[in-house]
Amino acid sequence: MFKSLKTSIKVLLVVVVIVTTLAMQLLVSYSLTGEYKLVFNTPTIITIGVLVIITLIMGNSIATSVTLPIKKLERSIKNLAEGKSIDTKNLKNITKPKEIQGLISHYDLMIDAILKKNFDLNSQESKTQIILERMDDGVIAFSLQKEVIHANTAAKNFIGITDSDNTYEKVCRKLGMKVDFDKIVYLSNYKNIEEKIVREDNVLSVVLVPFHDRLIPMGVIMIIKNITESEKLNNMRKEFVANVSHELKTPLSSIKGYSETIIDRDLSHNEIIKFATVINTEANRMDRIVADLLQLSRFDYNKNIMNKIKFNLDDLAKQVVENMQYVAREKNHNLKCVVNMIPPPIYADKDSIQQVIINILSNSIKYTADGGEITVYIGSAGNKAYMKFVDNGIGIPEKDLKRIFERFYRVDKARSRSMGGTGLGLSIVKEIVESHDGTIDIKSEPGVGTEVIVTLPTIK
Repeated sequence: MFKSLKTSIKVLLVVVVIVTTLAMQLLVSYSLTGEYKLVFNTPTIITIGVLVIITLIMGNSIATSVTLPIKKLERSIKNLAEGKSIDTKNLKNITKPKEIQGLISHYDLMIDAILKKNFDLNSQESKTQIILERMDDGVIAFSLQKEVIHANTAAKNFIGITDSDNTYEKVCRKLGMKVDFDKIVYLSNYKNIEEKIVREDNVLSVVLVPFHDRLIPMGVIMIIKNITESEKLNNMRKEFVANVSHELKTPLSSIKGYSETIIDRDLSHNEIIKFATVINTEANRMDRIVADLLQLSRFDYNKNIMNKIKFNLDDLAKQVVENMQYVAREKNHNLKCVVNMIPPPIYADKDSIQQVIINILSNSIKYTADGGEITVYIGSAGNKAYMKFVDNGIGIPEKDLKRIFERFYRVDKARSRSMGGTGLGLSIVKEIVESHDGTIDIKSEPGVGTEVIVTLPTIK
């Protein structure tokens, strides 16, 4: 392009020189002879030759001054189109001609606008990338060709996808789900599809939504959430409601049945006393359930009022053990308290800590066969005071240990209810201990016994 332009300029200048020279010759001849007559002699030819050479030199200079800036501009535009680095320093050094300089100035403005736009786009892409990688939810983007455009780390961890799982069908196969891709993209009724997938020990919520650019379909985004914990909580909530209903319905049925019998039948005094005693017992059971539920509710909403004081844990433990001797003797248990080391005083709600000891000992007494051994060890380790409750009772299976602190959870439901338990004792113990920045741990083996260790911070 630029060679032909330079050649054209040179040829044009040469033609102009020759025509101009001949015109001058003709004019000179006419003025001397009175008629037009071209004279080709040696001086004329030499003159034309010299002028042609000068013209060629000037033409080359003029052509170069015009084509060189354009050539540089073309090279810069080509680099821009190919995504290469752009160097505008050479263009800025061009000062002639003015028309080219103006073109380059506008080109520089365009380059600045493009670079700024690219910077903004790269910055936005970088932010989006960081956000996607730090998200707990998995995100996978598919193109209209059903190819994976992007999959963040969470998605890869949830599904276990690799580089070979690069299509919509392969990802869905990994999840064990079938959803028509085209329906999501093109049908309005399928704009938001959610499926629940159980994968190994996790429950995943998979949401599929289309994404557009100015109403033009571009692909589908898959959002994967791990809802395992919320599902567990939901199941626990359902189980809790069922358990509360059952726990309250049983004593209510007894109260209603015995009260109706007293009303409808002509009973003796002794029978009335007997039935009234049952009604009172069941009412007391309901009262304990409601009281325990209210206490747990206060913990849930951080409304449990504590009256913390400084006291000695070993003195409290010995006092509670002494008070519960009469209950232990009913089953011929050997209940004792052993102080390995007198711990420093603790700062806590004394009544609450007393309830912790009573609840744990009550379980040991109930679930240890007659003539059992129950020992409470008191001591300290570092800046912690500890209580260790050891019995040789029936023990707890390993599968039940992780659920032992759940509300209303019982290892043996029928036996627990027959012994008068509410299924809330250990839940309350855990709440009290943790509200005092303490810890509780249970170890157990069926047929061998159970060990419960409670630690509480001491006063420095």
